[in-house]
Amino acid sequence: MFVADGDVELAGIRAVESLISNEVLASADYCETTSSTNTRALVDIRNGDVEEALLPKCYLADGQTAGRGRHGRSWQSDGGTLTFSVVMKQRMSDVRQMQILPLAVGLGVARFIDFEYAPLQAKLKWPNDVNLGGGKVAGVLLETSGDAPGLTVIGVGMNVSSEPDLQNNAQGVSLRSLTQVVGRIIHRYDVFAPLVGSIVHTINEARTDFNSIIEEFRGRCLLTGQEISFQYQNRECFGVCQGISEHGALLVRTSHGVQTINSGEARLVRISKG
Repeated sequence: MFVADGDVELAGIRAVESLISNEVLASADYCETTSSTNTRALVDIRNGDVEEALLPKCYLADGQTAGRGRHGRSWQSDGGTLTFSVVMKQRMSDVRQMQILPLAVGLGVARFIDFEYAPLQAKLKWPNDVNLGGGKVAGVLLETSGDAPGLTVIGVGMNVSSEPDLQNNAQGVSLRSLTQVVGRIIHRYDVFAPLVGSIVHTINEARTDFNSIIEEFRGRCLLTGQEISFQYQNRECFGVCQGISEHGALLVRTSHGVQTINSGEARLVRISKG
């Protein structure tokens, strides 16, 4: 089932159709402009308009006016960014599977980049930012609704040929695009189908093989061995990242010993040169 609304791009239509015909997706909702593909998906879930028989379902938009990132950040997409959400069924009772899911999504993006643009190698900033060429090239936001706790909305934003301005960017995040790092023009819907395929495949792998996902994430971890800051009990703490636990948590050595960080955000500490 595929619904297109508005004057959407032909290349986007063809990419969605290929994903459905290859059974990567079961359905899709494609619109010209929306506030946020995650919001659109969550509204449909709350209204009972998402059928489990038609999962995975993708929500795609040529433009977002109020795309959401982690911790309240927002940004507006343009013709050079790729913004979409995929709704998948997850066993919410399987705690480890839910802990590893964000890592698996980021890893799926990184695998796509490595395969398509070798010898480039993407790095991962826990829990699910994807870095390339010294900056963030893609981000992920996972959300659920109490109306259907078995469904997870996986929002992905990728800078393909432009780097959008992040609002509320107090952390000074450095942004990159695929075009900028690869060195040639890349069109967003040329990468859409293989990117979604890589994400869905990696999520399915994570359901049966936790360890391989964790090991590969460890090999790409941008924070391991670095001094970082993180929030703990409403205060900013500092330490050295020791890597990723077998459950997907961040391990940080502080003056009080090794702490396990299961949620939140960690940032590299930038040392100022006087």
